Amino acid sequence: MIKLQEYNQGDVVLPAGQIGKGFCILEDGVLEVIRDGRVLSEIDRPGSIFGELSEILGLKRDAVIQAKTFAKVRHVEESIADIVSKNPKVAIKLIKTLGRRLYRMNRIAAKDKASKDTHVETEKGIEILVVDDKPNIITQISEICSRSDWIVKSAVDEASALRACDDSSFNAILISMALPGDMPIDLRRKLKTSHKVLNTPVVGLIVKGDESAQKRALDSGFADCIEKPFDPTKTEATLYKIMGLDSSARYFKFQDDLLLFKVPASLSEFVINDIKDNMDHRIKNTINEGITKLVIDVSSLEEVEESAIEVVGEFAEKIDDMKLPMRGAIIATGDDAEMWNNLDGCEEWGVCDNIESAKEYLNRDPDADEDE
Repeated sequence: MIKLQEYNQGDVVLPAGQIGKGFCILEDGVLEVIRDGRVLSEIDRPGSIFGELSEILGLKRDAVIQAKTFAKVRHVEESIADIVSKNPKVAIKLIKTLGRRLYRMNRIAAKDKASKDTHVETEKGIEILVVDDKPNIITQISEICSRSDWIVKSAVDEASALRACDDSSFNAILISMALPGDMPIDLRRKLKTSHKVLNTPVVGLIVKGDESAQKRALDSGFADCIEKPFDPTKTEATLYKIMGLDSSARYFKFQDDLLLFKVPASLSEFVINDIKDNMDHRIKNTINEGITKLVIDVSSLEEVEESAIEVVGEFAEKIDDMKLPMRGAIIATGDDAEMWNNLDGCEEWGVCDNIESAKEYLNRDPDADEDE
């Protein structure tokens, strides 16, 4: 029996832990092969056969096949022996499918061995590949990424992008949906067959308001979309999210033996919400690290507005409410610098001109300050 089924994003097409019968054929959409919560590969080529090994080997499936996008799958629910006896061409198709898989696995194994034999593993920063034929776009993304010390490499077309991915691995790949024809979709599909970027998230670059391009990208398996013209903060946040990085690193970081919270120069509603969403997580991390010194740097603020006071006040109150044995300092300049001591939780904090004076203040004996 053959039946066509439709699956929404996240639906399980084939569960793990069962011995299957027959096989499946992908008609449309993108599927993910997931084991232990990790995406092993994707199935995105219409006509691809999958799920046949369980019956052939008589083993339970050890991975889940799940819809990454809306997908249509044809289930052939008949024993493979019966199918092949009725239609020998199916046997040839299955053999070719298994052969391609074996060839791919051999290539992966060979590359892994060569890498171990000839290379010493070194720490590498975040690297992002941008595929776009507009130099200004590359420049703008490079400037945004430089704020987090990320490295941007570029490619102008499919061929140069594939060469780049043969030579290097990347943490994210950005592809312009304005590239000619079906190049963006085809390139994403080809990248998912490349060992070095098999699990690398691919993001579409679209013009703001172009809903058709966004739908086309997401339906084809792109992880997300970034709109042009770029909003630096939103672009950065999207990249942090799809790469699975801690976005709070843009505002909070450990410096020596203290936590530095640097309030951005411009506080949009998006930035405010992003900071607030990360406060509890950062406070817990600080406690876990055994750090008892905090510095809030508001010196970059163009104007001290209510939004800035709200963010700083909420952070200080959280520390105060938890009754944590922490000392704090605020880096502020100008005539209004002392007003930060009026915020709840900041009454005992030192107000300093720069990070060095803040460190000096926090390193002083608090009992000595009281004696003075």
